Amino acid sequence: METVIKTVSGDAAYITEQEFSSVDDAYHNRNPLTNVKATVSDIRINNTKYKLKNENTNERRDRQPNS
Repeated sequence: METVIKTVSGDAAYITEQEFSSVDDAYHNRNPLTNVKATVSDIRINNTKYKLKNENTNERRDRQPNS
């Protein structure tokens, strides 16, 4: 049996929202009324890699797709 580790790297665009009781508090990021909520609006995958993990020695070998 073999284990394959898939690693995907890329970029993400996100939006955060948090409530404050005044503009001054929001500007200085102090005394928030809520926890910050982050929403991912877009992602771009730049690279995908597959690594074959050797179960006997825990070594990893790089393997390209379709090879």
